Amino acid sequence: MDEEAAVAEARRRWGERGAVSIADQWKQARCLVGELYQRPLRFCVRGRGSSWEAAFLDADARLLNASRRRSDRQRGRTA
Repeated sequence: MDEEAAVAEARRRWGERGAVSIADQWKQARCLVGELYQRPLRFCVRGRGSSWEAAFLDADARLLNASRRRSDRQRGRTA
C-alpha cells in the first residue's frame, strides 16, 4: 500500500478527518494512521506500524482492545 492508498483508507474509515503521518522517531512503527482534528489542531493516532497495512491492523486491534502495544494496556493512557 502506498501513501495515496493509505490516505484513501483513512478517509474511508474516519471520514474527512482521516489522515496518515510518518514518525521519524520510531524505527519499528513509523507509519501512523488516525484522525486530524482542526480545533484544537492535533493528530489522534488510531494505529501505528512498520507499514501502512500494519498500522491499519493495529487500529483494528485497538478497537477490539487486542493491541499488542504495552502503552495501550496501561491505565490512564490513551491511544
